[in-house]
Formats: sequence, structure tokens, C-alpha cells
Amino acid sequence: MTPSELEATRAANRARFARLVARPEPRIDLAEAALIVAADGRPGFDPAATLAAIDGLAEQVRARCDETDPVEVRRDRLHDVLYREVGFRAPTSAEYQDADNSRLDRVVERRIGLPLSLAVVELEVAGRLGVPLWGIGLPGHFILGAPGGVLIDPAGGGRRLTPEDCQALVRRALGERVLLHAGMLRPADRRQVLARMLRNLRTVHLAQRDWPAALGAVDLLAVVEPTDPDHVRDRGLLLGRVGRFSDALGQLELYLAERPEAADGADVRRVMGIFAGRRN
Repeated sequence: MTPSELEATRAANRARFARLVARPEPRIDLAEAALIVAADGRPGFDPAATLAAIDGLAEQVRARCDETDPVEVRRDRLHDVLYREVGFRAPTSAEYQDADNSRLDRVVERRIGLPLSLAVVELEVAGRLGVPLWGIGLPGHFILGAPGGVLIDPAGGGRRLTPEDCQALVRRALGERVLLHAGMLRPADRRQVLARMLRNLRTVHLAQRDWPAALGAVDLLAVVEPTDPDHVRDRGLLLGRVGRFSDALGQLELYLAERPEAADGADVRRVMGIFAGRRN
């Protein structure tokens, strides 16, 4: 596939993503959106097998439940299937910097994913079973909430968390002086989940110096968070990295117009000077 054909494929993918996230919050299909994220830069990607696998996981749980089981029992059966029978788990430290930990199809296939990715799998299976759960984006960790103040750690095999456990997770991410507060336990909506997933991917791609993939993640981030000028700046810098200097200058000029007093303005102008000599 030529670069122009790949860009056309990515543009079509972005358009599908934009249509999906433009829906009212309750109508955003999280699995479908996460699979569009996973499809970026992967021509010929077919989400059908992953959706069928998630349906299959729900059927495995349903087979272990009675119709009269209360929701707490069904939730326990869900955890039994996902984490003890099927074996979903968080990555080891050696496996952590892998984009596949944030690609839903690969997470379902390999049974390995970041806390957020495991949470998405659990949310999708739970939704098919009528088990109420929601995401909670703690700093540095993603967990799930359930009625009655129940807190669940997908990366811990579905274990119940106490507020003290959550405090320890927050301190590990932000330092000993930071205290857990109610705002940190607020439910995350679907757009916030997708934005966090894309940030995880962007981080991995940047660390691997995979500029086209990082640009793809930023392009999708800009769809979810269209008013954030940081995405305009990041897109401009990455366009320069892939050799599209004229396009890069346009984005960086837009960023400075939106943030004329930006703290990084001098650095951005310096980069623009370099790109200006390489216009194409």
C-alpha cells in the first residue's frame, strides 16, 4: 500500500470514528469505537472476530449463572470467567511498552492489556449481561465502579478495592502528598475512556519513535477533544517528523494563534524556523 493509499484509509477510519463519537453519550458503542482506534494504520482490519469473541465471553458467563442470581453473583461469575478461566491479565513490566496492550482486538486475542483495556473488555461483557459497571480514571490507573460503592481492579484480576487501596494507587502515580478525593472516583464517560486509550497509544508510539502511528493517535484524539489546542501543536510537530513540513507549519501557526502566550511558544517558533526551510 502506498503512503497516499494508507492516508486515504486512515482518513476513512477517522471519519467513521468522528461519526461514532458525535453520537449522544449513551449511544456511543465503546467496543466499536475502541476497534476503530485499533484499526488505525492497519489496512484490511476486520472487527467482526473481536466482537464475536466478546459475545462468546458473555455466553460463557451466562452459562454459569441462573436467571435468579442477583447482580453481585453474576459479577463474581464474570470475574471468574475473565480472570481465572480465560486468563486476562495486565502486562508484566517487560511487556508494558507494547501498543497491542491498547488495541482491543489484540487484548482479546492475547488476553493481555493495560488496566484501561481490561476495563473495556469487562465493561463490554458486563453490558451484554445487564451487569451495571462504569469506568473510573484514577491518576495512573483505571478501575471500575459498581452500585453500592463497589470498586474493582481489572488489572488485579477483578479484586475489590478499598478507599485505602485507591489512595495507594494515587500516591504511586502522583506522590505521597496527594490525597484521594471524591472527584477522582467520578465515573468516566465513553469519550474520556477513548481519549485515555489514545493517550496511552500516543505515549507508546512516541517512545518507539513511530511517528506515523503517533500522528494517527493524535488525529483521533483531536476528534474526541476538538477544542484542545495541544493536539494542534502535537499534530504540527508530528507532521514535521513525517516530512510534511508545509502542513506542519500550518498547524503550528494555528496553535500559536489560539495560544499566543503559550509557555512553549518560543520552542514552537524555533521548530517553525527549521520547518520553514524545508517547505514542500
